[in-house]
Amino acid sequence: MSDDAARFETDSAGVVRRESERELDRESFESLAARIDAGMDWGVAALVERDGEVLLVHQRDRWVLPGGGVEDGESREEALVREVREETGLEATVGSLRSVTRQTFAHGGETTAFRFAVYDAAVRGTLTDDPGLADENVADVGWFRTLPADTLDRPFLRFLLDR
Repeated sequence: MSDDAARFETDSAGVVRRESERELDRESFESLAARIDAGMDWGVAALVERDGEVLLVHQRDRWVLPGGGVEDGESREEALVREVREETGLEATVGSLRSVTRQTFAHGGETTAFRFAVYDAAVRGTLTDDPGLADENVADVGWFRTLPADTLDRPFLRFLLDR
């Protein structure tokens, strides 16, 4: 068991359940709070592994799993397929649920929260050379054998990859 494993609890179905809090700057907090207030109560990400590598997108100066918010009328699985296609150009097949995080964001004594699910996924196709939509700030997409130092939530992602 890795050192990270002791920090994360797995339920009887094998899904990691956790809570996380992140302090944001005012602009980021207000933007996210408005999206949550408008009905975005779930976000999703795809954990895609192939040939010993993991798929990541570079967004807002850090590497993250491909994913995003669940839009009104979408299932989490539909949102995941859409987000992977938009950010990477790949077609995804959704696998098992790996984790659910209750993510709380804070700024100046205020908080807002939503839930975030990570699913295993398989992909087919070719990576796009123009990742993401215009408003997503996705600068790059690629396959990584080793997680970059600037990977968001790196210890947790390393834990999921080691399971």
